[in-house]
Amino acid sequence: MWVSPARMPAEQVARKTPPMTWRPRGIAALVACSTVVGAAAAVLPATAASAAASAKIVFTEFEYQDAQEAGGVSGAKYEFFELTNVGDAAADLTGWSFSDSHKATSGAFNLSLTGLGTVAPGQSVVVTEATAAAFRTKWGLAESIVVLGGENVGLGNGDELHVYDASGTAVDNLVYGTSPRTQGTTGVPISVAALGANDITQWQLSTLTNDPKSWAAPNGGDLGSPGTSQFGSGIDPRATSGGGTGGGTGGGTGGGTFTPDPNWAKIKVNEVSSDNAPAPIRDTVELVNTGGTAVDITGWLQGDSGGPSSATGFSDRVHLADGTLTTSVPAHGFVWFQSLPGLSSSGDAVHVYLPDAAAGAAGTEVDGVTYSAGAAGTEDPASFGAASVARCPDGTGVFASVASRSFGASNATACQQQVVNPNGPTPNDLPAPCAPEGPSLSDRYLPASALPWPGSAQVTTADNQCYFETSTGPEGRDVSGLVFSRTEPGVLWAVKNKSWLFKLVRQGGVYVAAPGWTGGKQIFFPGGTGQPDSEGITEGPDGAIYVTTERDNASNKIALNSILRIDPSAAGSTLTATAQWDLTSEYPWLSTGNSTEANLGFEGVTYVPDSYLTANGFVDQHTGAAYDPANYPGHGAGLFFAALESNGNLYAYALGGNGSFTRIAIVSTGLPKVQDVQYDPDLGRIWALCDNDCAVTSTLLKIDSTGSIVPEKVFSRPAGLPDNNIEGFAVAPVGSAGGQTREVVWGDDGIYGAGVGSATNGHALYAGTLNVDLGLGAQGVPTAGVSPSSAPVGSQITVTGKGFAPGETVDVALTATPGSLDTAVANSTGGLSTTVTVPAGAVLGADEIVLTGQTSGITAQAALVVLPATWVKTKAYNAGDKVSYNGRTYLALYYTSGETPGSRAAGAWAEYATDAAGNVLWTATGVFKAGDVVLHDGIRWVAQYYSRGQVPGSSPNISWKVVVDNANPAPWIANSVYVAGDKVTYEGHTYQAQWYNAAQVPTNSKGAWKLVG
Repeated sequence: MWVSPARMPAEQVARKTPPMTWRPRGIAALVACSTVVGAAAAVLPATAASAAASAKIVFTEFEYQDAQEAGGVSGAKYEFFELTNVGDAAADLTGWSFSDSHKATSGAFNLSLTGLGTVAPGQSVVVTEATAAAFRTKWGLAESIVVLGGENVGLGNGDELHVYDASGTAVDNLVYGTSPRTQGTTGVPISVAALGANDITQWQLSTLTNDPKSWAAPNGGDLGSPGTSQFGSGIDPRATSGGGTGGGTGGGTGGGTFTPDPNWAKIKVNEVSSDNAPAPIRDTVELVNTGGTAVDITGWLQGDSGGPSSATGFSDRVHLADGTLTTSVPAHGFVWFQSLPGLSSSGDAVHVYLPDAAAGAAGTEVDGVTYSAGAAGTEDPASFGAASVARCPDGTGVFASVASRSFGASNATACQQQVVNPNGPTPNDLPAPCAPEGPSLSDRYLPASALPWPGSAQVTTADNQCYFETSTGPEGRDVSGLVFSRTEPGVLWAVKNKSWLFKLVRQGGVYVAAPGWTGGKQIFFPGGTGQPDSEGITEGPDGAIYVTTERDNASNKIALNSILRIDPSAAGSTLTATAQWDLTSEYPWLSTGNSTEANLGFEGVTYVPDSYLTANGFVDQHTGAAYDPANYPGHGAGLFFAALESNGNLYAYALGGNGSFTRIAIVSTGLPKVQDVQYDPDLGRIWALCDNDCAVTSTLLKIDSTGSIVPEKVFSRPAGLPDNNIEGFAVAPVGSAGGQTREVVWGDDGIYGAGVGSATNGHALYAGTLNVDLGLGAQGVPTAGVSPSSAPVGSQITVTGKGFAPGETVDVALTATPGSLDTAVANSTGGLSTTVTVPAGAVLGADEIVLTGQTSGITAQAALVVLPATWVKTKAYNAGDKVSYNGRTYLALYYTSGETPGSRAAGAWAEYATDAAGNVLWTATGVFKAGDVVLHDGIRWVAQYYSRGQVPGSSPNISWKVVVDNANPAPWIANSVYVAGDKVTYEGHTYQAQWYNAAQVPTNSKGAWKLVG
């Protein structure tokens, strides 16, 4: 709980140090928090924080169309709005109501809010079109979050939100047009000033940066924070959160478990001075908070070039610009402190750490900078006029030496007076016109379940500096897609989103052009036109290269989400696409006329073979049944999964001829954005990559037991891989390297590396390793198999299964026979194989083998026909005994011994057979009496009298009569008898028998048949 400054001890007020678990609560608290930022900040008078308590209900979030509905998923309807009590007293919403823009025509106050009950100070509540249960499932919300579901919210693309109290008085209003365009991403206020202001220009779309409470919905891919607000209590409303978002504990002094502030990664080293002169003191370090929530830094440590071993605690001497002590960095604010490890003017480093190692020692590095002699300021001969080294711009830019210091405030002014180190590296060291570009501000979204990278922690550059310069992209940037060839060992394909394709091979430790591919080849749309904004790449089974585009760079404000087919064997230095599938209409929310939205389309693409999808029971969302490739003639032998940056989803398509397509599925990667996707046939999994929006996170997806593709494991990037705009990702085939690892290559879209002057600056490709064995479990819809599918009692059968929990015990049983036949243990991939004996007491006929996982409860079935015991030559049999012989079932007609079943047409044994549907089949030795119905050559026959050996439909034969269905007359059969009333078809007409007849051809003349149709 937050305590009013009026009630705090004087020392705590002076330091403005809230309790570690403090979160802003109410507008007064937010204003009090904001006053600590900047040199001119004033301390709020105590009376302001202790004013009379009152409730204040305001809109704090809304979404008019979720990602699934926008993507065309039938039945998806999750639009919502959120209300938050930013006051200091509870608000009873009994009798309150809501209306949209229809209030004037359909009657005001048309949606009751009484069901929301009483809203506590800081509490956020949600009203949605979906049911409360469905909405909680979509967003992963805890049951404690108040959701009023099943309401006709009725928001549109440009609408109004109005909330009224019980007297009908308007409490808050918000009128919005088409911006923010809340499709798949919610709208939230920018600042406290937006609350209750009815000014949509003070609202923005949620990102993990500007709304630090936001997360990606686990079911649907939307981004937002329903059920909580940074302007309210700020609790984490998700079911798995444990119900709170408390700050760090442990302080790094007791050796206990340290829990960092959830937004710790928003903190960056922003300025450093190694000058011994006051700056405001010698050896000064500045931190900046790039996020929208204050970050607790209690217990943090700082070291120099000596690394973690040199680190000491500094949180007891952190200052705001006005010198006030603090242990938190305000939202978008700055703090400074003195480095106790002395900083050398001759070149040194600053590293900031979390105290999460043993006994509170330095562990995870938060951020750091290394500077050269004189670069951070000095009074010795190495000086070239630098006062400090500062990020330009704050928090996100590269470090530059500046002529003036700005500790505790923005570097904006200081960055206008940069000084150059005559002895240090500069951007001009790169061959012109190569121009690396720093990464955009990272949202630092990293799932809590992210595992360390399962391979080498370090990576190496795998290309020559500024290798990808082209005529349409001379700066050398924009390598966006990568894929290893599965048909040409050692070949790595790369695509650059300035319309270039590269075929690369390893040479001297780096990737260079394959023969005939020096400098790459420029690609064009069909007809040789346009400038494809080529982003993703995959290799098709036909040897062609398939490339995704999100725009034509000649018209970069217009979305053009398409897949191009390119024949890489075509002669010449340019390549024209041989086919194009324009999928732009599938994504209407990526509107035309807006280059930002148009740039959020297709990033990656991968080809996934039908064999993988069908083997694992993949469900076709288009049909709602198991995916059947035969439903899509002409689509080839697999589906193309396109990765959409806008919402982090994958879209699976069957691509047909002439640009036709059918969308088969939408797959949520669990990431807010996705930059590349790749099917890995060695793992039987799909990789999805998010760039520094997610701290370069890779998700591995599988087909689950329901036939859906879902995330299985999430991996953070290797420690040595820069947290840049990594947009390309390729995994080499297992056989390419041998051993326990294989190669992985990443592509840095901005070729920024570790920054200006670093050894990695100007490089696009990074190579590392991936373990061959990732410890993956089962996948796919559980299945069972049995061989042979027909077996006599007492014989052995082989039972197989897949899709069970690795290591669990699985029961093997027969449906019609009580008891377990055996148990088997599922292997590491959830598969099993065991041999069992068909018990003597098994029920004869069609049955099922049933597999049941004792731990998972997963079940799977396989058909088994249980046959009688195998015939034994020396055994005597009585009339009615059944035996199996050569896979067939025989019935003894009388006592017999030694006679081989089926050896005599009129012998002691009569074969008895049925098909899978239970129909009795005619057999040569079978005995049939009048009225018996059999199936022969697909036609049903009924015996006219006792018959054995007479083939139905043979001539001359009147033992059998075809079964007639007068509702659906069948063609006339010459070798059948017919009786009065039977109908048949013949030469396009329908006839009816006038009397009993055989072998009489139906005609229109007088006789046995009458023309009736």
